[in-house]
This record gives sequence, structure tokens and C-alpha cells, in this order.
Amino acid sequence: MFDPENFRPEDFDRIAEESREALERLSGVFDGLGAVTGEGTAAGGLVGAVVDGGGQIREVTLDPRVMRLDSASIAEAVTEAVRAAQHDARLKNDEMLRDAMGGERLPTDPEGIRSWLDDAARAMGDPWSRDVR
Repeated sequence: MFDPENFRPEDFDRIAEESREALERLSGVFDGLGAVTGEGTAAGGLVGAVVDGGGQIREVTLDPRVMRLDSASIAEAVTEAVRAAQHDARLKNDEMLRDAMGGERLPTDPEGIRSWLDDAARAMGDPWSRDVR
């Protein structure tokens, strides 16, 4: 916990260096996120999807045998394959971020992020932090 009474000038240097290292790690991760792809399949492999790291669809493939299904089933299979690919991309993104943060898993939902930031502010002993919820 941050103790303002015992804070030394060299603590600034340590904090600045740790911050610089963390930013470098995160910068590398953000560069790498652009190369992430997620893949998913459905209908027993007859439908495939590929998305980028942000979940945007890059490719949908249909095996010709999928045409034996009715249109509603095909649409459902495409949706399922895309969702599976998006899930795969999210897992890969989370893994890259976790590795960059030294194994710590960062939240990705708004409430989780807010809670994480509140905890970080309290851990630093920020006398001005407050619960913003």
C-alpha cells in the first residue's frame, strides 16, 4: 500500500521504470492483436468462419454438402460458426494480455474494469479515490 509518509524520491524512478516496461509490453500486445484470428465451425464442420482479433468476420466457408440443409439451418450454422470464431479470438486476445501482464487476467467487461481500477486505486492508497458506482 502507498504510504505518503515514507515515500522516497527513488520510488518515483522505480514507478516510472515499471510503468515504462508495462507500456512497452502492452504496446507489443496491441501490435500482436492485429495478427490474431479466431476460427470456428458448425454443422459438423460443413460451415467454417474466421474472424480477426476484434471479432470482425474475415471469411465464411460452406462445404457444398451444407446445401442439403434448409435455409434456416444454414443461417443458424453460419451464426454458430461465427460466434465460435469470435470466442476463439477472445480467448487468444485474453491469453496475449495475460502473458503481457505477467499472468494476471484483466477484466474485459465494463463492470469488471471499473472494479479492477477501483481496487488498483485502493491498493495504491490513493486518498482521492472513491467508488464511482
